Amino acid sequence: MKILLCSLLILAVTAFAYIPGTAAESVTNTDSPVSPLATTGNQTYNGSPFGILGPYEYWSNSPKVISKADINSLMTDLGVKWVDELPFDLPNLTSDMNAYTRVGSTSGITPPNIDYSRYVPLLNNQISSLKDRVKYYEIDTEPVGGLSPWSGNAVKYAEFLKQSYSIIKSVCSDCYVVLGGLPGAGINVSSNDQNSTFLTTILNDNASKYFDVFEFKQHFHTLKDYRIIKTRKDTYEKILSNYGIDITKIPVFLETAMYSGNPQSSINTLTPQTDNDQAIGVVKTYVYALSIGVNKIFWNDVMELYNFGGNPKDPFNFYGLVNNKNNDGYSFKKLSYYTYKKMVETLEGSDWKNITTVLDSGGVFVCRFTKNGKYTWVVWNDNPTASTVNLTSTSLSPLKVTVSVPNATWGWQISDYSSSFIPTTIAVNGGHFNVVAGKVPFYVEEQ
Repeated sequence: MKILLCSLLILAVTAFAYIPGTAAESVTNTDSPVSPLATTGNQTYNGSPFGILGPYEYWSNSPKVISKADINSLMTDLGVKWVDELPFDLPNLTSDMNAYTRVGSTSGITPPNIDYSRYVPLLNNQISSLKDRVKYYEIDTEPVGGLSPWSGNAVKYAEFLKQSYSIIKSVCSDCYVVLGGLPGAGINVSSNDQNSTFLTTILNDNASKYFDVFEFKQHFHTLKDYRIIKTRKDTYEKILSNYGIDITKIPVFLETAMYSGNPQSSINTLTPQTDNDQAIGVVKTYVYALSIGVNKIFWNDVMELYNFGGNPKDPFNFYGLVNNKNNDGYSFKKLSYYTYKKMVETLEGSDWKNITTVLDSGGVFVCRFTKNGKYTWVVWNDNPTASTVNLTSTSLSPLKVTVSVPNATWGWQISDYSSSFIPTTIAVNGGHFNVVAGKVPFYVEEQ
């Protein structure tokens, strides 16, 4: 759960709480239109689920660690297709990255009391300048909880949502409005928690007609709790269905990450996790989320943050795929980096509307993707003891099996990416094949 200064989306990334009297950085830094961003991203990958949140966020206190251009090179290497970035950093994106951004209060107009006579023309200018580059706009983020200016003002947020929706659609009819992402901290979820209550309140105020995409977040959890994603989604799905919204028929976005190391949180008791745990979390997070109907997953940062919110032990300092030397003196790509890259390399180009959960029982999970007319299975077992799984395939050729995480303790031990993923093969006999499922996910591909 990332609470930014004034809970707005356009603020200094080191902030973490609302400070009364603090001026927010503008969405557009002028009352005049900004120069349009003409590039349109790579439309080939519009449906891709592989996203990164805030890739330049490290810049606020680690600018000498790596350049923004180098971050772009890393994202290209990773195969990232979508970036969730604040408006003022969008010009840093390469032209082939698909962009998703946020809108919020601007030029000193802060929630919950919005001066719409000022806000409307400013937002109009923002959308006009971005509409050829950005098609998805989140209306503020995490508008729930005691640190948000919208806290206790759900009805006013509903009004803000409606006003923003009308403006965005009038300027860009093919743009999508995303409901402000509901925060997700820890593993406690219920139909009457603050997120659910907030959602119910704005839906009671007829907000169901004023967003096209639903987003929620999940942070502050350990590897063993990755299935909390479904609990959270199911809780919101039931609430939305009461207001005529079928969540299976609209896009669903997820902002999340899994940590490595030993962070400390006032929200959750977090146990230490290895680099290997985080890497496994990358695959289980993406594949499991996709299997339950999430359309895009934005992993929290490429580079680790440093001293987030003034707390060197904050979990947000441990989520990135690249180690930040400001944290411990070392700079290297983590195991999660290579795992993310192999995952994208293996699954990108799949038919994202045709994902099948083949097996989900007793801790054993098998998900099947279709790519270029051939199947790819992702298999794992959450139990301490491995088990044999029998699957079916019509392939006449041997199947390629690749473990999803490099066999190493630390990312700095990886000297060559390609040699870190050596596939093996298994035969299909009578339309069947057996695999031994363990805690590390692996891919089985028809060739």
